[in-house]
Amino acid sequence: MLKKTTLAACAALMTVSFMAPAAFANDDGEIKYRKSVMKSVGGHMGALTGIMKSETVNTAHLQLHADSIATLSTIAGDLFPEGSDMGADTTVLPVVWEKPDDFAKAMKQFQDAAAGMSAATKTGDMAQTGAAMGKLGEACKNCHENFREKKEEMKK
Repeated sequence: MLKKTTLAACAALMTVSFMAPAAFANDDGEIKYRKSVMKSVGGHMGALTGIMKSETVNTAHLQLHADSIATLSTIAGDLFPEGSDMGADTTVLPVVWEKPDDFAKAMKQFQDAAAGMSAATKTGDMAQTGAAMGKLGEACKNCHENFREKKEEMKK
């Protein structure tokens, strides 16, 4: 009986959490969430790079990391709500909100490149996968160069 009651309580809490996320959201939480998701993207990118450079024997994980980045890319554009830059400890440049069309294009480039990487890894053709990895790297670089503080600036 206790087990069923506990499960029911957890299910109810999860339902409330998913139905009314704005009631629980706060600025610090949004920034932490964004940083966590983007750190995950970076982790998967680092793993892909290691596999592609033959720095690891874990080549069977290539598809998993490519699929994970493709999935995360679909929510990346949602991570920058208007005003989430105000007074926050973040490296996001104001241009994200000043030029939303440019940022949307960059997000689309990232999503397309991530989907392309996922599709390429499914072919088993390493030349195609390598080309797709290059496009994914270009998409990441585009955002980092145009919408994020440069590392030198971040240290100041």
